[in-house]
Amino acid sequence: MDEGVIACRGLSRSFGSHQALSGLDLTVPRGSVFGFLGPNGAGKTTTVRLLVGLLAPTAGSVAVLGLDPVAHGGQVRARCGVMLDQVGVYDRLTAQQNLEFAARVARLPPRVARERVEALLHRVELWDRRHDHVSGFSKGMRQKLGLARALIAEPDLLILDEPTAGLDPANIVMVRDLLLSLAEESLSVFLCTHLLAEAQRICDTVGILQAGRLLAVGAPGQIGQQGLPAARMVLSGADGRGIRLPAGAALAPLSGGEWRVTMDDAADIEGVVAALVQAGVGVRAVIPEAVSLEETYLKLVGGDGPA
Repeated sequence: MDEGVIACRGLSRSFGSHQALSGLDLTVPRGSVFGFLGPNGAGKTTTVRLLVGLLAPTAGSVAVLGLDPVAHGGQVRARCGVMLDQVGVYDRLTAQQNLEFAARVARLPPRVARERVEALLHRVELWDRRHDHVSGFSKGMRQKLGLARALIAEPDLLILDEPTAGLDPANIVMVRDLLLSLAEESLSVFLCTHLLAEAQRICDTVGILQAGRLLAVGAPGQIGQQGLPAARMVLSGADGRGIRLPAGAALAPLSGGEWRVTMDDAADIEGVVAALVQAGVGVRAVIPEAVSLEETYLKLVGGDGPA
């Protein structure tokens, strides 16, 4: 059985009395883009550091590309493109020199290195700044250069911790399009991000983490369907205010006589309709509605902002 590019079983990490990660069970399939979401302090960066062997688990196990990152950290990092929250590019080198150095570390043949450096500088839109020292780069430019460096060895797995931090909207779109193109090339990506809309567009699967515990895993358009199904209703007559609905159901007014109902259980839609009819409200239409990743996230983490 394919265990995927990442397989965590009961993975835990504590720092003294603080439990940063608790019993993480997670499999990331090969060729997928997995989005890891959660508020500040949720344990995302701790997880990334465990994946690349910079931390050892307190309990449980983790395999990356079939290898133990603690016992075989060098092999794991050689096969992964990694960009942590601290990008770590070299200020005294130019953008091109940074990538050339990364290519030498990866032991790329000179011709391959030249071609790949040029292609990646074009791909992250830094070609015109290739001879500029990184000391003069903005945070966003450093992020883009760090992403290029992570791709220099054509890794089997790309691990990114907030790759769009510090980027303006145009560059966020550039990074999003780059990740989508990498997904089309079947590169496996593990992406920590605070941009829920981008995660919904880019990721095949997302996981929502809070206080070190994984709350939910699933496709962005389906992860919330059990916890927060929704429908749009067209009503006639009296409105829906003050009507007693099944537990876990709620109505909110929209425009033009339409209302939106959310439910803890999709089966409650029949009870909602029955309650409205008994109250003398005409139900002219019930239109199923997809729940956004943002709504699911806010419901699961209790309103804490993503980060």
